[in-house]
Amino acid sequence: MPIYTFDEVKKRHKKLTDIGEEPELSIYINGKEYMIICCGDMYGFLRCGNRDRSDVFIYSTLDELYNTVTVDNILLSRDWNDITDFHCSDYGWEDDDVLYDEHGRLLWESE
Repeated sequence: MPIYTFDEVKKRHKKLTDIGEEPELSIYINGKEYMIICCGDMYGFLRCGNRDRSDVFIYSTLDELYNTVTVDNILLSRDWNDITDFHCSDYGWEDDDVLYDEHGRLLWESE
């Protein structure tokens, strides 16, 4: 899967939250999986499979998350190019004009 820019992620996240979805995005940096989650008007960031700690770092915006040092000293504005993979089944990356859920139902279509 290609690496998406932060602006592309923000755009897709906004489309999903505008229709009431709570998207989750897994990213992989240095062999570790991290997740960006949206819950209402808050954004969380955590390292998946962290048995020592399962802290979720909470931010009010994606921009705040992008510009703040978080778990494992990750700073997305600095480390974005180190992302090796994305897993984002509910993002619907295939077509920027149409968005489907995991069951193939149309969630959003551009006008």
